Amino acid sequence: MIVNEIMAKKLVTVKADDTLSHAANLMRQYQIHQLPVVRHVSKPDTQKHTYVVRHEVLILEGVLTSHDIDVVVAVEKQNTSSDALRRPWQEQRVVEVMHRGTIRVTPTTNVAAAAQLLVERGLSYLPVVEYEGTEQETQTVLVGFLTRSDLLIALARAMGAFEPGMDVVIELPLGDLTPLAQTLLLAKELHIQVRNVMAAPLDRKTLRVATLRVGAINPTPLLTRLREANIHYTFATPSVQEGNTHA
Repeated sequence: MIVNEIMAKKLVTVKADDTLSHAANLMRQYQIHQLPVVRHVSKPDTQKHTYVVRHEVLILEGVLTSHDIDVVVAVEKQNTSSDALRRPWQEQRVVEVMHRGTIRVTPTTNVAAAAQLLVERGLSYLPVVEYEGTEQETQTVLVGFLTRSDLLIALARAMGAFEPGMDVVIELPLGDLTPLAQTLLLAKELHIQVRNVMAAPLDRKTLRVATLRVGAINPTPLLTRLREANIHYTFATPSVQEGNTHA
């Protein structure tokens, strides 16, 4: 899976000379915490007889976060009366606060590599860019935006969380994949759809279990055959339950 498959492509952006007030309003309106800062550039696309069709690209200049605005607001509250000539935070410009040196990925970056980058660098977002131009001048074109939320949704989809069915966890003694292979053959024989298979070593060592998302209202025939084949299995919790809170 690559970044292009899960990144946000409909982007909410700001320009460097926009006010922080405008940026804050956009964040509230769209319920987001980061805004790419871009410069709009018109480029020729195709030649149509006597005229040229042009399209607009977004050149990435930085990123503004809600935390950046919070810091500016906090600093303003601490100012004394001697700072009366200082502009209110709402009138300050994005360019004065934004981060210029942001870490980026491309649309073809592996999702696992992007996730590792987010975790290791303690980031919550990654601009997705393509590089256009010549050796003398290269432009960084913003084509998408990837957040931790996008990765979590992609993981949930990969595990079949949005599809009806149930999870069956198959034990893999000493990392042996034979029980998994046998389970898949049994599911095929019983015409039970397997929506997803997830087998990953959580401790970076030996595979211990494999989780299958089966699209069956009544999985009893499969479970019966698993017991007959001496394949050990358990059920994963089908849903998250919210506990009551007490004041």
